[in-house]
Amino acid sequence: VVRSRRRRPPSLTGSHWVDVDYSEPMTTTLQGWTTGSFTADGITHTTYSKGTGPGVIVVHEIPGITPRVIEFADRVVDSGFTVVMPLLVGEVDREPSGGYMASSMSRVCVSREFTTMALRKTSPVIAWLRALAKNLHQELGGKGVGAVGMCFSGGFALGMMLDDTMVAPVLSQP
Repeated sequence: VVRSRRRRPPSLTGSHWVDVDYSEPMTTTLQGWTTGSFTADGITHTTYSKGTGPGVIVVHEIPGITPRVIEFADRVVDSGFTVVMPLLVGEVDREPSGGYMASSMSRVCVSREFTTMALRKTSPVIAWLRALAKNLHQELGGKGVGAVGMCFSGGFALGMMLDDTMVAPVLSQP
């Protein structure tokens, strides 16, 4: 399936969401997901959203948004939630391998967005994720937003719990 039109995540129309123009093959595992992006504090990441109901941010593991992460996110959507998956490193729908994991980890190790963790400071990626959660909560309303961090990103979900909009940080494995 090839898509080549402008789309906006359903019910996510905040000023930080931007339409993304793309024309690329879409695998069957991403059918129904809407591609967008979110910018906060000068950091922009591609996002994938799907569903209706309360918001949940699913933060992928290293090396990226693997098929298992997509399957997990689809289960959350099927349970009645709006899921947003940001792509922080790596690719979407690529099976993990040793080389792929090493290349994604090397990006994390040298990126200023992630390396402040070693300095015992809040990582800019956590601030970005907190801004994403606030925006999602503003768009969807309700009691708050949930976040699921997987393996490496589990600490990100914990870091997000400092905000009042975060009602359910979860550490998981896909």
